[in-house]
Amino acid sequence: MTNFIRLLTLCRPHYKAMLLGTFLATLTVLANVGLLAISGWFLASMAAAGIAGVHMNYFTPAGTIRFLAIVRTASRYGERLVTHNATFLLLSEIRVNMFATLSKLNNVDLAMSRSADLVNRLQNDVDALDKFYLNILLPMLVALLSVPIIMVFMAAYNANVALICFIGILLIGVVLPALLSAKLNKNSHKETQLSAQLRSELSDTLTGLRELSIYQARAGQISKCNELNEQYNQQLFSRHKALANSDGLSLLVVQLAMLGAIVTIVPLVYSGAMVNVELAMLSLFVLASFESVLLLPNAFIELPNVLKAAERLFTLEDKVTAQEANSAKLIEIQFDKNNTTLALNNIAYKYQEHTALTNISFTLKAQQKVAIVGRSGSGKSTLVNLLTGLWPVQQGSIRLSDENNAEDLHALSSNTRASVINILAQQHHIFDGTLSENLRYAKPNATKEEMLEAINLAQLAPWFNALQDGLKTRLGTGGRSVSQGQSRRIAIAQALLQNPAILVLDEPTEGLDNQSKQTVMNAIMQVMSNASVLTITHDPALLAQMDNIIWLENGSLVAQGTHKALSEKYTDYVALTTRF
Repeated sequence: MTNFIRLLTLCRPHYKAMLLGTFLATLTVLANVGLLAISGWFLASMAAAGIAGVHMNYFTPAGTIRFLAIVRTASRYGERLVTHNATFLLLSEIRVNMFATLSKLNNVDLAMSRSADLVNRLQNDVDALDKFYLNILLPMLVALLSVPIIMVFMAAYNANVALICFIGILLIGVVLPALLSAKLNKNSHKETQLSAQLRSELSDTLTGLRELSIYQARAGQISKCNELNEQYNQQLFSRHKALANSDGLSLLVVQLAMLGAIVTIVPLVYSGAMVNVELAMLSLFVLASFESVLLLPNAFIELPNVLKAAERLFTLEDKVTAQEANSAKLIEIQFDKNNTTLALNNIAYKYQEHTALTNISFTLKAQQKVAIVGRSGSGKSTLVNLLTGLWPVQQGSIRLSDENNAEDLHALSSNTRASVINILAQQHHIFDGTLSENLRYAKPNATKEEMLEAINLAQLAPWFNALQDGLKTRLGTGGRSVSQGQSRRIAIAQALLQNPAILVLDEPTEGLDNQSKQTVMNAIMQVMSNASVLTITHDPALLAQMDNIIWLENGSLVAQGTHKALSEKYTDYVALTTRF
């Protein structure tokens, strides 16, 4: 019920359009009921008058019928226009809210999920909420508004017929939906889950088609996709079967109610207590009245899926709200960039049962250059992730200090952390925009002169001078129009613009040819001239220029010292840092 109320809250910005749509839909139902009932009376009266050979005033009922037909057509058109527009407005509201939620989500939560799973699940959940107003809320509101009005008019003619009709409406609008909802609620999440898994597997299959062909694993992967497809189709079949059963039962209830009304009215007509033409009118009145609730079974079939989707989305939203509440308590201060020290004390970290780091302690002093070396899985990347401040420290502390301040890294606001520490990842994302737009992500108010200086210091001048559009050159989606080395140097130019106190580099020369590597190293040297540097690297040329080397193995600190000292003392270190 809480999720239902929260969904109603999302509708608040567009409540006027939704209420107008509800009014028009109710008016359509009432006009249709009135049209069918009056038409039944009119046709029966005309037939009776013809048999009796008498005249009757047919202008008034004919005019009423035409008026109701016009009202029904106009209100139906207006209802479709307004309700679909309100649905699109609600959907845009949900999508914007979810994008805002994702953009604020802690990197730990994002990192612990496969991106394809997360995106597909969210897409399915948002698509499920698309049905909330049009398929669920609107039928409920129309039933609540129209049923009392219909019952009042029907009871004015005959209370017993009204009671029979009301029982039928309760069966179709309450009992049947409740039974269907209880039946489908247990498996309501499986359809969305299987759909997300199927999309993810199909995406992986298309992306990794080359590897699947090389290893002759295509058949196995397709078989896995087929199995998921079968499970997903089974869930769809169950839901559609339930919907078909509800339609059949609803039709049966309608026919029985109409039959019950006829059985009730016939003796009254026979005894003269009711005019014979009212038999046709009330029978059709009962038949038409069920239009007010015929969509409720489908609404209750959809409701469990929508509420489960809402629950998953609101869970993410609540998580972000909690994070923002914690962020409000964080400290916003200014550090002296020329005198900032980074100290790690007894840092430990675990991924479930796997230990990534164990009691790591070292200090990065102002203007000092420190490198981290170690085999794959030794904890280097985990250490860098902790330094971003977005991953929680499970044990130990990371502190930033200068002459006047000393604070825990995780007690600082994101703005303070970003102004002090810059993380230059191995895979740097280039946005689909111009060169100047990408540079201004690091410094939004950067001038043209500052950007040109950063380009020059990052060793990008030869490439930049050959560009016809200069800073207005579009770099393409994911930086398709630039090479890997150019992408690294653009990242270095961004770091130069931000001018951080501490620069963290993750394998800055990995995967580059010798010429590109040398150019990138020259750019790094320029950055290193006025910042403290912590780099993950195994490049001997870069290690030789470090003040201190941190050697990690299996998450533990093996040794630290200069590159020369470690090379003379440890043969394993030489093997680790020597490239053949």
